[in-house]
Amino acid sequence: MLKKIKGFNSLMESGYFNLYKNCTLCPRNCGVDRTEKKGFCGETSDLSINAYLLHMGEEPPISHKKGSGTIFFTGCSLKCPFCQNKQISRSAGSKKYYDIEQFINIINELINNGAENINFVTPDHFMPHIIEAVKYFKEKKISIPFIYNSSGYHTIEHLKSVIDYTDIFLVDYKFADREASLYCINNEDYPETAYNAIKFLLEKKGNLVINEKGRAEKGVLIRHLIMPSFIENSIKIINNIYFDFGNKVYLSLMSQYSPFYLNEKQTKINRRVNKEEYDTVVNLVNELGFKNGYIQDFINYDDEYLPDFDRGDIFKQKKKNG
Repeated sequence: MLKKIKGFNSLMESGYFNLYKNCTLCPRNCGVDRTEKKGFCGETSDLSINAYLLHMGEEPPISHKKGSGTIFFTGCSLKCPFCQNKQISRSAGSKKYYDIEQFINIINELINNGAENINFVTPDHFMPHIIEAVKYFKEKKISIPFIYNSSGYHTIEHLKSVIDYTDIFLVDYKFADREASLYCINNEDYPETAYNAIKFLLEKKGNLVINEKGRAEKGVLIRHLIMPSFIENSIKIINNIYFDFGNKVYLSLMSQYSPFYLNEKQTKINRRVNKEEYDTVVNLVNELGFKNGYIQDFINYDDEYLPDFDRGDIFKQKKKNG
């Protein structure tokens, strides 16, 4: 068993931490000195983590047998109004801050508790802390997959910085249609940015690799959340993946969209996905013969997959996609 890390020196004046001083860690390129104030993401350079736990709700090879060692950061550079993690991605409420030594000890604790991997959720704006922590464990020859679990909204320069420190990318592909992206998240450049990011990651990391025991070890898994009223967007995404990357790409198709946190003025998406919309996308995936991945069962009845970060037990039920 690993021992608690002690005496880890502050690195805030060296290496990747300098990136906080003129922040371009996401495509917003806000240029804020986050050592002095908050950037567009809503965070300073002080590492803020809301929760960490062994999570059984990821895809089967990610959660595997003992759970994914999941770390939920606060803040976000994309700020989707329907975000299921909105309590922590956009809240200006209380935060819990950790220095790099404490961060490493969190990872160490998850490993000692049997984590199948270390899963950084919404990691972009704290990339310098993540790199320094991962470097520590890799230098110690501790073999565990590290996961970048993200929105897909990345610059190529950002990905070049993290790619050698990340084993698995769980990357969203939310929108391929510009009008859908503008309506749903008030962002026109997401489709092109996410496509370029996914293309880069597949070229550099390859498809998801699952070992003989059924655990994911490295590579890329693309996630797509079906949105109500914008099924043409989902069709475009599935076609983009199929025609540009092939039908062997690991795809996770999700139906768990919830309008729980949504502003009611966005009437087009202020409801759940219906069965016809779900079937249209699922049928296309099957018709195109995708070989690898996971299709979430049709969900339209409650918020069983919606986390509640105000509870001690974030997830009411720990279910796996697929």
